[in-house]
Amino acid sequence: MGPSIKIGPKTGALVVHDVVNDFVDPHQPGFDPEIGRVLDNVAKLLDAARGARLPVVFMAPGQGDPSIGPRPSDKGRERLVWGTPGCDVPARLGPLAGEEIIRKPRYGGFFGSELAAHLKATGRDTIVVCGLSLAGGVETTIRDAFNHDLKSVLVSDACLCRPLADQGWGDVSREEVSKVILSVLAQRFARVATVAEVCDELAVSL
Repeated sequence: MGPSIKIGPKTGALVVHDVVNDFVDPHQPGFDPEIGRVLDNVAKLLDAARGARLPVVFMAPGQGDPSIGPRPSDKGRERLVWGTPGCDVPARLGPLAGEEIIRKPRYGGFFGSELAAHLKATGRDTIVVCGLSLAGGVETTIRDAFNHDLKSVLVSDACLCRPLADQGWGDVSREEVSKVILSVLAQRFARVATVAEVCDELAVSL
């Protein structure tokens, strides 16, 4: 659903957002049991992208713009500490030779990072986005891509969507959060597709 956006190996790139060790480790606080399903689907996307020679970019927490440090509120925490293995991509996913890891200092993939410059330098105008989490960094990245005049394909079943605790209006289920965010993004900012749809499209491009 959403805008009609085609995925091509000459103009597109797969952006895997925040799939890092501290988020996938079941011993870490806030581990989500849905992560296993998401990782399986991310792995399918990676296989399809590599088979179609679609460039792969991993976005991970860390020092991007040297003038931007960690948020003051993040200091002293035990996970997602810049420069530690917790901020690295799980070895079973990548990166393979020729694939990029781009560090970002905030939730979204563009702010304070080299993502926009990398896409421009490699002639990419379309990003296929998956990863963590839908209501955080993934949504922010999609919106920022729109502001950079880039096209986005959001792979809905390869994103982790967390439920929201009561902030004064009641708890919000995982399904409700997903429905609202996907609807908003599809209305203006991105094409929303499934893993199967993206994999089929990439297979046809071979």
